[in-house]
Amino acid sequence: MKKLLAGACIFSAGLSAAPFDTCPSKAFLVQGSTATMYGVNLVSGAYSTFADNVGTNNKLNGIGFSVHDRYIYGWDYSNQDIGRVGKDYVLEPIMTSGFPDTNFYVGDVAIHENAFYVYKKGGSLGLYRVSLDENSSDYLQATRIVDGSSLNLNIFDMAFAPDDNASLAYSVDSNGNLHRIDVSNGTSTNLGNVGQSGTFGAVYFDVENNFYISRNQDGHVYKIDIDNPANTQLFAYGPLSNTNDGARCATAPIIDDTEDPTIDYGDAPDSYGTSLDANGARHNVGDLFFGQSVSAEYLPKDNDDDNGVSFLTNLETGYDSLVSFTLSKSGFVNAWVDWNGDGQFQDAERVISQYQGNAGENRVLIPVPVDAVEGNTWARFRVSNNSDIAPQGGIDNGEVEDLSVTVVASSMIQNSTSWKTAAFEDLWPQKGDYDFNDVVVRYRVITSQIGNQVVRYKVEGALVAVGAGYHNAFAIRLKDIARQHVNEAQIELNIDGVTQTDSPLEANRNEAIVVIFADTRSMVPVQPGCKFFRTETGCTDIQRAPYPFDITIPLSTSYNASVATNGKVDPFIFAVDGHYHGTVVDQNNGRGWEVHLKNHEPTEAFDSGYLDQADDTSSTNGYYQTSTGLPWALIINSDWDHPIERVDMSVAYPQFAEFAQSAGVQYSTWFENPVANYQYTINNSAQN
Repeated sequence: MKKLLAGACIFSAGLSAAPFDTCPSKAFLVQGSTATMYGVNLVSGAYSTFADNVGTNNKLNGIGFSVHDRYIYGWDYSNQDIGRVGKDYVLEPIMTSGFPDTNFYVGDVAIHENAFYVYKKGGSLGLYRVSLDENSSDYLQATRIVDGSSLNLNIFDMAFAPDDNASLAYSVDSNGNLHRIDVSNGTSTNLGNVGQSGTFGAVYFDVENNFYISRNQDGHVYKIDIDNPANTQLFAYGPLSNTNDGARCATAPIIDDTEDPTIDYGDAPDSYGTSLDANGARHNVGDLFFGQSVSAEYLPKDNDDDNGVSFLTNLETGYDSLVSFTLSKSGFVNAWVDWNGDGQFQDAERVISQYQGNAGENRVLIPVPVDAVEGNTWARFRVSNNSDIAPQGGIDNGEVEDLSVTVVASSMIQNSTSWKTAAFEDLWPQKGDYDFNDVVVRYRVITSQIGNQVVRYKVEGALVAVGAGYHNAFAIRLKDIARQHVNEAQIELNIDGVTQTDSPLEANRNEAIVVIFADTRSMVPVQPGCKFFRTETGCTDIQRAPYPFDITIPLSTSYNASVATNGKVDPFIFAVDGHYHGTVVDQNNGRGWEVHLKNHEPTEAFDSGYLDQADDTSSTNGYYQTSTGLPWALIINSDWDHPIERVDMSVAYPQFAEFAQSAGVQYSTWFENPVANYQYTINNSAQN
């Protein structure tokens, strides 16, 4: 234990710095191995530097703001004792007695008494109290309240609540559990999980008893209702750091309206998140904005700075609408439209996501859903330096623009095919094991049309099985649709819930070809004891569900429905360049090798030199069939259990061969009559 020497000076040599003039609304944040002090506006996440160095060559941690004397107290690593900071932001060392020989990074100054509390888990450590009251008999004498085994919390900061008028501090551990700590006896209560995890190195209260936590790794500030931890919301985007500690005057309001206004708010009704009480969208006013200017304000109100964003075409259901926005400088734009008219912006209603806009005018096409509710609604546009932000919450710099817009109904209709299964054998032109499980895809096609004009395709489904050792891509050709008539910029492909950033529309083609899975072999897991994906017996329980996908393909030039809907979606596989694909295929020209349905011609990328080798008789009998009419690809208009590995299709489904050889005249329901135990049974509804 450290001892307070008789006659020792409590503070460093020289005059003590003056305390802060008021109880400030800004939060204090200390970062860095040599302590830098920042001021953070929790409303917007904006921050400024108060002091590059508070006069120490080491960390200052566990800080707390004292409402008793308006100083910041914290643990000074350079002296391994507490210190205090006044309005000049220079650290004054304080000499105490009773602390163990260690450093603390969790602490705060109590509100109910003039005392500083620090905590560190461990049996020889724990929760300590040191009096800051000069009139107290135990002034600057540290006392352990409880050891760190009895109070064993994985926390990184704590803060006292102003309304408790008792000895209660709060913190959130790395797993997201909210703890209430009674410092009078060292007990704690788990109040529930806040739904977030991480290192929360800076925590704060405001005068209304709202609790705020800042996560080190991304700077996200969350607002917590301590009476209902499940009601936690992302409040602002603040500074990130791997060494955070925070303090705030807990009896101050979250925003100080005695200062000049610095915040820009939206104008939509408050159900959309506009006011501060509703955690509305808000930006600290800076040099990034829409249009010509942006005005700061204390509260949301009608502004004359709403400019720079406009819809150039109507918001008509089923069509794309062109929006224009002008930026003062480069920044990221995100936007939402309340399509269903419920008074909220949902995640699914984001119409512009992480768009990197340039200074000056930018134009973006926004697809209007076919089922958007007709009538008046609201749109919200936000520009900021952060690429990905929500429709609510505060952020430094940028602007929010809310627009009242009108959705009008069009005559667009949607037609959907039934679910189909496409199955491929990838040993073409050799018949091989003929088990039709090398690539198996379940899918359906939805066409959107206005009148008799098709304007958009949507294909949704799942990769059901991969029984191939070879690397195959799965693609779709829109037959008789020109590539130049596809609106490539508005294609959206999602695989397993992840939006793909690269265009799936194959480049340098005249035909419209979209590649759904660029390499089916590489994307599926190879589980211990199994070679393939969902084709082997004994692997069912350890392999995941199929990989879902959906792709939307809008057309820039509409097509007559009689042309565009008559079997125009043509699924096929091709070999992936650079991978061995048998002795026939040139791995440097894998793309030239394709497998299509029987009697379906290959694409323009096909190398005709592959025809008529081994078992293929394309030139005499028709594309992709043997001399007896057997195919290498199938479409089954039904739920279908594909054969297990190395079980010939004609064994698993005895009527298949006669069906194929008769060109479908005989045994048209062959797939309904399997031989038991030769199929991989699909019992996971995720494929649908």
